[in-house]
Amino acid sequence: MSTLHGSCLCGSVTYRIDGRPLDFVLCHCGRCRKVTGSSFAANLIARPEDVSWTAGEAHILRWDLPTARSFAASTCRVCGTPVPHVTRNGQFMIVPAGTLDSTPDTKPARQIFTASKAAWCIDVADLPSEP
Repeated sequence: MSTLHGSCLCGSVTYRIDGRPLDFVLCHCGRCRKVTGSSFAANLIARPEDVSWTAGEAHILRWDLPTARSFAASTCRVCGTPVPHVTRNGQFMIVPAGTLDSTPDTKPARQIFTASKAAWCIDVADLPSEP
């Protein structure tokens, strides 16, 4: 796999992933829905040593949910885009797939916390599409 590159919406924060991600998941938990404002979060899971900041690390604002053992989120403090963050135990880097500027050679492998799936979440293949 080649190097993947990603960034926030305003371009202040940029990063790269060297090495193949460990996993690619769609998370339906209520926390991920809240932090993304969407029906689920699409996240790559990578080794922390494989992710490096190429610009703007000082623009990253991290927030740890105080009532959770491990839930956190990081955003660009300029534009608010979710950006990668390391898990509290330091074992994994959570990379919001929507921030990738290059295309990974993998697709989501599984859905997690589907018992929490939003009732209005549907298979988008059933919807008409426009270019």
